Amino acid sequence: MVQSLLPVFLCIVISNAGVYAASLYKSDGQIMVLTSKNFSDFVQAQPTLVQFYLHSCGACQNYVPIFKRIIKSVAGWQWAFRTAVVDCADPLNEKLIEEHNISSFPTFLFFLKGTAPVRVNKMFDEDAFRKKIAGILVEEQQHNRLIPGQEIPDAVTISGPDARIIAMIILDFQMNSSVILRSQISEDSQFRLVDRTGKVAFTSSDEDAFRHFLTKNYVTVHKEQPLQDSPGLSNPAENQTSPVAYSMPVYAADIIASLQYLLVRDVGIKATIKGSDLDALKEFMAVVSKYLNLGRRYNEDVAYLRKHIEGMSEITRKEWHELVAGLNISTDQVQHIACRGSKPYLRGYPCGLWIMFHSMSVNRFLQSKKPEPKAPIAHALNRFVPRFFSCSYCAYHFARLTSNVRLSHEDVYPDSLNEEPPFPLVVPDPSSLPAAPKSSRDEVLWLNTVHNLVNKRLSGNPSEDPAAPKVVFPSPEQCRACWSPAAQAKLKRDKFSATPDKTDELLAYLVHHYRPSSWRWDGISVSFEDVSQWKLVQQPIDAFSTSDMVLVGVISVCCAAALVVLFALICCRWRFSKREHTPLPTSA
Repeated sequence: MVQSLLPVFLCIVISNAGVYAASLYKSDGQIMVLTSKNFSDFVQAQPTLVQFYLHSCGACQNYVPIFKRIIKSVAGWQWAFRTAVVDCADPLNEKLIEEHNISSFPTFLFFLKGTAPVRVNKMFDEDAFRKKIAGILVEEQQHNRLIPGQEIPDAVTISGPDARIIAMIILDFQMNSSVILRSQISEDSQFRLVDRTGKVAFTSSDEDAFRHFLTKNYVTVHKEQPLQDSPGLSNPAENQTSPVAYSMPVYAADIIASLQYLLVRDVGIKATIKGSDLDALKEFMAVVSKYLNLGRRYNEDVAYLRKHIEGMSEITRKEWHELVAGLNISTDQVQHIACRGSKPYLRGYPCGLWIMFHSMSVNRFLQSKKPEPKAPIAHALNRFVPRFFSCSYCAYHFARLTSNVRLSHEDVYPDSLNEEPPFPLVVPDPSSLPAAPKSSRDEVLWLNTVHNLVNKRLSGNPSEDPAAPKVVFPSPEQCRACWSPAAQAKLKRDKFSATPDKTDELLAYLVHHYRPSSWRWDGISVSFEDVSQWKLVQQPIDAFSTSDMVLVGVISVCCAAALVVLFALICCRWRFSKREHTPLPTSA
């Protein structure tokens, strides 16, 4: 049994050659790209704020321009601290993830020599970010080392009542100052500057006036270098392409590649799984085992994992790694096909997850012999995704959007996420959410509605693939029968102003699209018996999709042509036979 996740994950990396070169950042003088090779030396050399991210995480991609903007606001603070990033999708950084217990992305840690790393919440505002960093430098007793103390001769002393404000002033001015600045806390309500001779040179209660005096008398101005753009991250409004007018078939490879990543990385990244997290994992594995048919070899892997965790009360990272190591579902080299983005960090993993969720809901619908007033897949996703999906902001949004499918005693938001969400932690108004599904039919339609709402929220973000812009699915071009004329007219005014409103036709389309018998199996090892079994599954609804009707028409034409040819052959044979039996005329 393999004892580490690294060899397992390397197999996945090899099958996706080039993916891990797709960093969202590059070292540009203000942001340093770190790996396990240079991490320790760099963070021990000076205080360092490190962002741990995944290049495939939509929230991480969306945060790139924001992070570069707020870092620019402290460009002059590099003498006191540095900023760095670590791409946790790189398998070489696996040990860093385990060492610092990183389980959601993006995660920010501030490293100070001789102390434990300080967790910092995600910041969106330059002023809040500046105050937070200055506060850390003061509170962690780095003040005397970062901002020169009393023993330095010929220093200019800045005193005042607020240590954090004094720290920000010195952090802003020291790099460009013609003198050494040092700080001193006083009970005086005013800011005071004492020059190198010991004379009070300026006093004011106005911080802006104090800064103006420093700028005028002690600052040597230099031109600031602009930040470089991140590689591959362009304006989402640029290079947009029109959405495709056909439905890309479902590839089993997309589902399996994402399930691999989910089990190996997102589940395997947690140090310990217990309590409500473990309950959610067990529930999720149960619905995957029951409703996701990936062929015998992968089904056996899923059943194996489900069986082994069922009786466990706690799972460590090492135990989980040992469970998945050696399984086909974790070691097979499978690549995304339809979900492959125009750039390595776009689409991919989350795209495959959505297809997997849709396929499970459709498979449950196909298996249903009679109506069941339950929604096991919806509930399992509501419990699992917010706790295990590594993109923490996406996880919070999903928890909120699907909060009305939880049971009455269950919390809306998991307590295992370390980062503050981008919205208040309140229970959403049920009337603002898609109606909770109450049957297998409802689940298929509900999940499509939820997916369209997520697409609407993400439309226009940096994480959107310009080659595959977010649209309502299915579009009128993909399923004209799913849309009424009124809904189509409304959609022309705004691409998210309407959704398919003919539910029977929509259900038929979704079932046909996601059912296993419609899948493509390129790049996947699957037995003939498995495929034959799926082909026998009938669609239990009295409606045909457009593709079904086209297929029936083509088959009918072919059959008619075959009958014509057969009739012609019979006629030719009859005429030839008659000619053979006609007696030859005799001569007189």
